[in-house]
Amino acid sequence: MRKILTISLAGITLLLGAISASALEGQFSNPRYKAQGRLDFCFTFGRNCGQPVADTYCRIQGYERASRFDAVRASPTQIIANGETCAGGHCTTFSRIVCFTSAAQRGRGIGWPQRID
Repeated sequence: MRKILTISLAGITLLLGAISASALEGQFSNPRYKAQGRLDFCFTFGRNCGQPVADTYCRIQGYERASRFDAVRASPTQIIANGETCAGGHCTTFSRIVCFTSAAQRGRGIGWPQRID
């Protein structure tokens, strides 16, 4: 009986650990720029691509950073720095971004980058 109780408690502990760990991640499929067009893979045209954009997107959503992301060719996309559109076969977007935070819950998030002319 004691062995069954020990195994049950271990299973419950593992389950609770898995639940709390998954609460620290958020997955975003086909992320969009301000709920509009697909988010471009680069911060500005052809520069600062991948991780910097994924991290910024995660901070906007209230997470600390991106832990994973996948890219795919797509057109049109919108640049995170200013909302400008990339059109054509050279444009890349995210098929998903997985965000992470070490806090007990998501934060408030930051605003979208503002265009400075």
